[in-house]
Amino acid sequence: MLERLWHKNQAILRSLVRNILVDPSSVDDVLQESFIKLLNSNKQFFNQNEAYNYMRKVVLNTTIDHYRCLRRRNAYSLNSGNPYPLSSSAPNPLNLLIEKEKDEVRNSILKEVRKTLGKLPPEQREAIDIAFNRNHRKIKDICTEKAIPYSTIRSRVTAAIDQIRRQLTVKGIYRTLGEVSEDVDAGSTLGGSAEV
Repeated sequence: MLERLWHKNQAILRSLVRNILVDPSSVDDVLQESFIKLLNSNKQFFNQNEAYNYMRKVVLNTTIDHYRCLRRRNAYSLNSGNPYPLSSSAPNPLNLLIEKEKDEVRNSILKEVRKTLGKLPPEQREAIDIAFNRNHRKIKDICTEKAIPYSTIRSRVTAAIDQIRRQLTVKGIYRTLGEVSEDVDAGSTLGGSAEV
């Protein structure tokens, strides 16, 4: 089962290794070492998902070990002709990969928030627009201009934020990103955080 799963997912695993390593010539070595570790593990799996997750973990750990080894070797190396130098000022590929994953999570959350915003009642969407897209104008000035009481705007924004929060909780997204709760809580107290 492992061999079949390995060949089926080899492109994904190769991409994972390539995203972390600076030296692309090491990718095949890391994949080969990972495959040997998998075969030597003699681990039993109940299904393909469990086997794939274990396989991905082995490849990731082997890649990180290889990256650290290269970094140590480069730190002590006097040979400046290295085509792929790993200086301490260079961005860490592992951190870049983590940032990329965080961006993907953040983008998927924003996509869900936009979808939920589109389903809100028009008066709640208008209140959100007034509260968060006011171009440095005071909310009370916009309320006076639109002839909507400030307290009405606050209650509509609170209702809209609660609706968005419920929708994200139902989809299991609300707990994924800690910053969402902080941003939403800050926005729900318009009187405290916004200019009035």
